[in-house]
Order: sequence, then C-alpha cells, then structure tokens
Amino acid sequence: MDVDFVSSIIKFNSQTAGRDKLFRLFQYGSKFVWWHLQSKGLYQDLIKTLKSLESSISTTRKLLRIGKSIDFIHSALKTIHISNAVLRLTLTLSKINQALYLMFDHVIWAARAGLINTDIPRWVRLSSKFWLFSIILNLTRDLYDIWRALMHEIKVRNSQASKSHYMNGDSQYAGKTKHVRTDREVVIKCVKENVPIFLDFVKNVCDVVLPMSALGHINASPGFQGFVGVVSSLIGIATIWDPLLRLVPS
Repeated sequence: MDVDFVSSIIKFNSQTAGRDKLFRLFQYGSKFVWWHLQSKGLYQDLIKTLKSLESSISTTRKLLRIGKSIDFIHSALKTIHISNAVLRLTLTLSKINQALYLMFDHVIWAARAGLINTDIPRWVRLSSKFWLFSIILNLTRDLYDIWRALMHEIKVRNSQASKSHYMNGDSQYAGKTKHVRTDREVVIKCVKENVPIFLDFVKNVCDVVLPMSALGHINASPGFQGFVGVVSSLIGIATIWDPLLRLVPS
C-alpha cells in the first residue's frame, strides 16, 4: 500500500473533525438505507438494526462534540478581525450560532443520557434554530464569494474583448478576432478555479435541509434527509482529507 496514502489515513483519523465526519456519513447513510428498505417493505429486522445504529451514532457524536462550542467562540474571536466586512460579519455570527447550537446539543445529550430531566423537544427546536441560522450565514458567505469570483472572471473577459483584434500588419488578419469567452465558458472557468467555494456551497445547500426539516419548515422524507446528509458528509471528509479543497478563511 502506498506510504503517502497510509500517512493520509493516519492524519485523517487523528483529527476529531475527521472522525466526526466519518461517523456522520455512517449516521445519514444508515438513515437513507433503512428508509429505502422500509419504502420497499423489505428486511424489517435490518431496518430496526439500522435505526438503532443511526440513533447510537447520533448520541455518540453529541458526546464527542462536548466542549466544541468553546472552540467556535475562540474562532469567532479570530474572524472578528477579518478586514472584509461581509466575511467578518458572516463568519463571526456563524461561529457564534454554531457555538450556541452545540451548547443546546450538549443539553439534549445530557437529557437523553438521563443526567438531567428537561423538555427535550424544546431544546431540539432551539438547537435546530441556531443550526439553521449558522448555515444561512454560511450560504450568504458562499454566495458573496461566488459573486466576487464571477465578477472577476467577467472583468477579465471584458478586458480581453477590448483587445480582441489581432495586432498583425498582414491584411489577411485585418478582420479576424481572438476568441472571447461566452457566459457559459466564464461560469465553467469560475467553477474550475474556485472549487472550494462551490463545494462549500453544495455542502451548505444540503445541510440546510436538515434543520429546516427538524423545525417543520419543509417536509423532507427521512430518505432525502439521509441522502443530503451523505453528500454533505462526503464533501466534509474531502475537505479534511485534502486541505486545498477547504474554503479559507473559515
């Protein structure tokens, strides 16, 4: 086996965020599979096992994230100094909302573990609200970055268009012009050169379904929730595996 690949696995496994994304993949993968089997009326015993696995992984992830809210508060203290006003506002508020979401998530875990007696549905709703606010802020940041990238490519395209004629003294070149990118080509180039932005956008579009479903704003089936959860988890794993795919600042 390739030494670099083994080193990458060890490095990935040593990161708490990497293990969490892997558990998350199994959690939502289990949800998608049991929903599919249930819709077909197949393997009732396996469905029960997968539902139990999903619940167990969810509880485990909540336990492993205890104290993570402090990390987000610490990160917010750093992003508040970003010079760009839009990035400063969206990133800082997003991290504060993530910290509050996780704080309430800790309460949910403690209640389900029997450590405290409280109204779990109430805390689930509060946690989901702050989770949703955080994702909306992340999406706002993504759209802002996409807009900036597109404006840059359009500016480059327009600059090329103003210099589109060949500078050649030969008369046969007098009516010829250089190729100027079409709108479609501009978009494709923008995506290729800004992969981290678009990956983060897709991840957040998928993630926003989950708190919206929990709050009853949309009626997404468990299968669809499982599917978007799997997609966003795979993107999360990819960005941890390859730091070049990670959107910065973050």
